[in-house]
This record gives sequence, structure tokens and C-alpha cells, in this order.
Amino acid sequence: MADTGERQVLPTNVRPTHYDLTLTPDLQSFTFEGTETINLNINQNTKTIILNANEIQVNQNTVTISHDTQKQTVTLTFPEELPAGSKAALYLEFTGILNDKMNGFYRSSYKDSDGNTKYLATTQFEATDARRAFPSWDEPAIKATFDITLIVSPELTALSNMNVISETAHEGGKKCVKFATTPIMSTYLIAFIVGDLAYVETSTTGLHNGGKPVLVRVYATKGNEHLGQFSLDVAAEVLEYFAEVFGIPYPLPKCDMVAIPDFEAGAMENWGLITYRTSAILFDPKASDAKFKQRIAYTVSHELAHQALLLGLDTLLWTRSFLIGISGLSFQRGLQLDALRSSHPIEVPVNDPSEIHQIFDAISYYKGASVIRMLSNYIGEDVFLSGVRRYLKRHEFSNASTDDLWKALTEESGVDVGQFMTGWTRVVGYPVLTVTEPANNKLRICQSRFLSTGKLNPDEDTTYWWVPLGISLGPQFNNEFGSKVLTTKETELDLPHGTEFYKLNSRVTGVFRVNYTPERLAKLGHAVKEGSLDTSDRVGLVADAGALAVSGYAKTSGLLNLINEFDNEDKYIVWMEINSRITDLLSVWFEEPEPIYQGFRAFQHHLVSKLVAKLGWEYPENEDYLITMLRTLVIKTAGRAKDPEVVKESFRRFELFTKNNDKSALHPNIRGTVYEIVLCNGGGVNEFDAILKVYREADTVDQKLVALTGLGFAQQEDLIKRALGFSLSEELYERYAKSLSLFGSIIKFGTDSFSTAADLKDVEDFFSNKDTKDYLRPLQQSLEHIRINTAWLTRDKEDVENWLRTNGYLQ
Repeated sequence: MADTGERQVLPTNVRPTHYDLTLTPDLQSFTFEGTETINLNINQNTKTIILNANEIQVNQNTVTISHDTQKQTVTLTFPEELPAGSKAALYLEFTGILNDKMNGFYRSSYKDSDGNTKYLATTQFEATDARRAFPSWDEPAIKATFDITLIVSPELTALSNMNVISETAHEGGKKCVKFATTPIMSTYLIAFIVGDLAYVETSTTGLHNGGKPVLVRVYATKGNEHLGQFSLDVAAEVLEYFAEVFGIPYPLPKCDMVAIPDFEAGAMENWGLITYRTSAILFDPKASDAKFKQRIAYTVSHELAHQALLLGLDTLLWTRSFLIGISGLSFQRGLQLDALRSSHPIEVPVNDPSEIHQIFDAISYYKGASVIRMLSNYIGEDVFLSGVRRYLKRHEFSNASTDDLWKALTEESGVDVGQFMTGWTRVVGYPVLTVTEPANNKLRICQSRFLSTGKLNPDEDTTYWWVPLGISLGPQFNNEFGSKVLTTKETELDLPHGTEFYKLNSRVTGVFRVNYTPERLAKLGHAVKEGSLDTSDRVGLVADAGALAVSGYAKTSGLLNLINEFDNEDKYIVWMEINSRITDLLSVWFEEPEPIYQGFRAFQHHLVSKLVAKLGWEYPENEDYLITMLRTLVIKTAGRAKDPEVVKESFRRFELFTKNNDKSALHPNIRGTVYEIVLCNGGGVNEFDAILKVYREADTVDQKLVALTGLGFAQQEDLIKRALGFSLSEELYERYAKSLSLFGSIIKFGTDSFSTAADLKDVEDFFSNKDTKDYLRPLQQSLEHIRINTAWLTRDKEDVENWLRTNGYLQ
């Protein structure tokens, strides 16, 4: 390996231009054989060629071969020197294992309609696992074209990035499926799938695609293909939309989307052959929970955005963050993670492949998208998209950098975008703006880095971000303050005479927190009560107040006072944020004396009682989606608050559903909520077994997930052990050893509510003698989160108790 700094990259002495790859997978022995001919440009005189190979055996009779398992390379040493400037064709034979670790070329198992276990073979190559399937230059910047051939059993479907150009009989009773040559592309986007599959299909209109309709298919295991209709409809519409927005036709002849039973990520944007976790693409309108519909639409849109952007966006940063379909809640997830010392910038130097999966997180996804959204809002969406089109066309089928994007946007807007954006993408963290009112109609605004610990060292507060303030003064004033930008440590502004209302970060398009004085926050709370704030502004107020309470910039009583003004709130997106903040409080205060915990429950019940009565339990057909989601949320919240009527109704409906087999008693949208309420309020072995039966017999994957999640709410010790058995039936590390992004998530989710010094010591002791290299970042973030929770509880314990007592929730 060449060492550039400390980066593990391949030498530059040769480079591939084309792969002719043939693979023969065996779904009985779980192995595969392969051959490839790689066309090479010889850049330097050399006797050695080093390329990537991991857990595959490479054979070549005319050269000396050595494998380096640690560096995941194979070195070929030739008897004669290959001269610079020449071309060569490298022929290799190799064998490998169809592993069950959900990466490389792997096997996925499922049950057919008769209950028989069946297998399909599929791929997951991002970020550096194409080398598990075939010897290659497995780095995103090293592109080539590919001819792919699959030799498979005749009854199976074979898919790859491109369309099939021939299908012929092959020796041994197999068939040989050849695919068209790909455009020039990176190895991590290559994909191939073999299995007993069926599909539903449609075509785009071609209206914005140069008059060429695109064939779109959703594949699933046979008998489940009809569940792909919703995602199919979304895909056809979104593909046309992106062709219009980017001004570039979809570059491939088809777009296949495939549901994979065992899949590490939510989805993977393989060019022309997008793979999905089953619950992220299949939806049963009669049996699925509506929340999965939201997830499917989001995921499909995100993956199809990659199909357009991959023309020029090969950098890890922008393929991960651009046009992600950012929502307010995703925005908050990015800010929560970026408030940790153990966060990372959007642009991260990667030296070792083991580091890559650790940065596929809320920073790369959600902060990245939020920063793009902030820039687009500032320079104008039309100008922004024109700059993107310029960038895409300039770097079509080549590599590009973040600076290339800034250059195109600067040319289009006349604004030095690079100067503004460097602080947002190359520096960890984001600012909190502290706003004071030194005199009438005067504001003083000071920026500093926001940390959830609340304690900044001097060397941590050296960045002055470019911050579009987005100041709204209400309808009686024009928008002259909306375009003001803070570029220094602090500034003072004179408001128009008679200004009574102001709010920074109007509609929450800026990536920062705002810390108002308690008096101003109270006035904004009154504006909430009066209904004079936009939905996104209400979400932003709650989110900022919650984050400031956790960090110690403000008291938790300020957050509670603000939330108390939302007792007439009826918007789902706002309730999601309120619920998130109350859930955090209940988690951190969980081990406090029972009266305090019950005081929180009483406050929670006060907030939702009117909405529960208003919305009821029934889900009318064709109801607005957000109302549907709101009903489920408020019933769940009321159940967690021990509302006696909600608990009683949950048990009544649960019994009708499980004992009388009355499916109408529990709408799919409410089943998971009722499982939770029943098990948290006295449900025992009979109820646990009834939910377990639902899990085993459910027809759709999403309902299996809902039931499995429900089992996790068991309260009795023996039932908790049974529930844990589902996750610990194997050692977690062994199960996810090759899928460590999932393992990192398990650590974070498993420690999320820890809030004591004893919890912290337990986690530190547990990992003290383990090799944490592959999940160090999520582990550090988890430990920091426990410290933050502990400090929050210690700091505001008395403040919260006094607030609950003063407001009548604590006797």
C-alpha cells in the first residue's frame, strides 16, 4: 500500500480502465467462483501490481501471489518489468464465500409461503467491500467501466447495474446472463443479485428525461412483489422530478429497486440496482403501520437523488448529504450529535477503511443537508439549483470535491460561497447565539460554539461562523432584517421603533441555537399560545429550549414553562419535538424519587388529554397522513402518562385483537402503541405470548418489527429476560463483526438513557479490555452522552422539583 500521510491507498503505478467480470454463485454450498480480465494502463515501470482482495482466494499461474489480510491486498509479482506507457490485460481466477455478515457478496435467507428456508445472493459494497467479491482497485476515486456476467440456475433471476443483453444456456444446466457495459463508475456502486424474485413495474413519463421513459421495477421474493407498488409509484414520480431539477436525464436504461431480507443499512444507492431493507421498500396498505409509508417515501427519494448526483458527486460528503429531503426532526438529530466534543466535521479525512462506517451518521446525513439548505435559502433556491446544474455538467462521470461545488455556486450567485461555508463543513460544531436587550429596540447578539456539556475551553471557541440571522419582526414590519448575517463574535442591531416581537432563525433555516433571555422566551411562549408562530418556528423554539436546558445555558424550568404553553398544539411535527424532550426528561429522571417521576407523568397527561379526546381511536380512510400520525403519538403519550381511560381501552382492544381475532379492534397504526401500554401496565405472560404469536405469524415485515419492539416493553423480570433472548441469542459482537455500523448503533441506543456515575463506570469497565477501533467514535459519543445526562440531572434536580410543585404536578 502507498502511504500518503497515514492514508491506506493503492500505489499509482497502474490503473484499471475496464473489468470483464464473470461470477458463478452457489446457493447450496454458499460459495462463488469468479474470473476477470482487467484492462490496465501502466503508469510506471513496475514488476508488481497491488490490488484489493479480502477473504477471497486469488489464483494466477504465471505470477507470484502474496496476500496481506491486514491491509486487504493481494500483490502480483511478474518475472518481467511492465513498461510505463503500455497497456495490459490482467486475467485472474478467484473463489470466495457467500458470507452471512451482510457485506461483500453475501447470502440472505428468508421463508417462502410454505415455510421453507430459501436463500438469495446479493451485494453490499459500500464503503470498501467490493474487494470481498472480486479483486479490484476498491477506492471510490479509481473508476472504470464494467462488463458483468452471472452464471446461475435457470429458474433464478439475475440482476446487475445494467440491463440484460443476452441470456443463454450454459454447461451444467445453468444459464449465462450478460449485462450491458456500465458507464465509468466506482467499485462500491457495483451490484449483482441472484434469487427467486418477482417484480412490479412501471415507466416514467419521460417528460423531463429527454422524451425517454425509464423502466422502473421493484423486486421482492416471490409472493411479496405486490407490496412494492407504493415505492414504485414514488420512484417513477421522483425520477422525473430530479431530471427536471438537475436538468440532466437519468443516465441508465432502467432503475431496479430490490427488497433484501437481510440488509445492514436502510438502503444502498448502487447505480441502477438500488437495494433496500425490506421494511424500507415494501408496504401493505391494509396491514402496514402508516409510519413505514413515511419512511419508504423518504428512503426511496433519498436513494434516487443519488442516481442523479452520482454523475459528478462521488465525494463521501455530498453524496451523503445533498437533497436528502431534510425534515425538522432530522435537522435536530444532526444538531444533537454535533453538540458533542466527540462529534466530527462534515468533511472528514479518512486514513483507514475502518473509519469510514463510523462517519455515516447524523453529521454526514443531517447536518450536511441542513447546511446545504441554509445556503440555498440564503442565495435563493433557483440560483442554488443553477449552480448545482453547472457543477454536475462540469464534472460529469469524473471525481469532484467540495471546493468544486463551492466554485460553481460562487460563479452562479456572485457570492463567495467557499469563504462562508468552510467553517460549516471543515470545523466541528455549530454556534449558539446569545441574545440580550441592552436597551429598548436594541439587540446584542454574541456567537460561541454550542456544546451539550455547556463548558467551553478557550481553544474550543475560536471559530466565528457565517450565520444568516433570519430575524423576523412580525407582519407589521418588512423583511429588511431577514437578510442580516453575523460574521464576527458579536454585533448590535437597532430594531425599528415600537418593535415588540422578534425571533431569530425564522422558519429554522439556519444551523444554530438561539439563547433568549427568560423574559423574551416567555413572550415567545405567549406567541405560541396565541397561535402567531409558524409550525417550524414552534418546533425550533422547543428544540432550542430543550438543548439549552441539557447543556446548562438555561434552566430546565424554562423549557417546562415553554412546553406548558403548547396545551392547544395540534400539529404532529411540533408534538414529535415536544414528545422527544419530555421523553429525555423522563429517561434522565427515571431513578429519582417516585413522586417526581409521577409529577412528570401528570404534566405529560395534562398536555395530551384534550387531544386524545378530540382524535379518538379510529382511523378513517383517506385521512390526512399527519393527523393519522398525530393520533398514534398522543395515544402513546397518554398511555405513558398512565391515563386510566387509555390504559383501559388498550386492554379492551388488545383482548379483542388477540383472543377474538378481531383485526379491526387494533388498526395497524396503533398496534405497537397498544403492545407497549399493555405490557407497561400489568400485562404478563399471556399478553407477552400473544404479542410473540403476532410476531411469528405476521404477514408483513413491518408488523413483525412492531411486535418485536413491543416485546421490549415487558416489565416482569422473567419476561425481560425472554425479550433479551431475542437480541442475545448470539453474541452481539460476533453477529455484527462485519457490520460494525450496526454494532455502534446498538451501543448508542443501549446507553441512551443512562444518567449516573455508576452507569458511566459500568460502560467504561465493560469496554476497557476490548479492541474498540472499529466503533470508537460511537462509543466515545455514548460515554459523553452519559456524562451530559449526569451533569444535567445533578444541576437541575431542585429546579425541576420546584417547577413541578409550583405548577401543581407534585404534592
